[in-house]
Amino acid sequence: MNELSQKIISKLPYGDGFRFVDEITFVNEYRIVGNYTFRADAPYYASHYPHYAVTPGVLLLECMGQIGLVAHLLYLEKIYEREDVVLTPSLSNVHASFYLPLGQGEKVTVDAQKIYYRAGVLKSDILLQNAKGEECARAIAQLKFVENEK
Repeated sequence: MNELSQKIISKLPYGDGFRFVDEITFVNEYRIVGNYTFRADAPYYASHYPHYAVTPGVLLLECMGQIGLVAHLLYLEKIYEREDVVLTPSLSNVHASFYLPLGQGEKVTVDAQKIYYRAGVLKSDILLQNAKGEECARAIAQLKFVENEK
């Protein structure tokens, strides 16, 4: 993992138990790409469709938001360079579709394209693909940060 990827991930406002980002593989002003592997031993698989373990859609959406919006906005606002900031993401206008289920232990790639970024608000078209490159989910959503005191 490169240094920029590590800096961005270290600024994500999530602990290890709820961070759905393993790596940022590409980022620029217009696009971000990252991946995450859903752990096969994650506790939610035991009771979410227990006879056919499926990753909950809300966690797919969380992964898409963490990479496609939160990490990208950290980059766009250069927050990864700051030491003194604590952020709360404010998500709105989410429109999501789910196409293929994801099982235990699957690695996903999130590829987000910026639609616009103005007045601190990022709106993106976010695609989630499985390891075969198949489209599993897509969302359009927007995010802004609310800055908190440390």
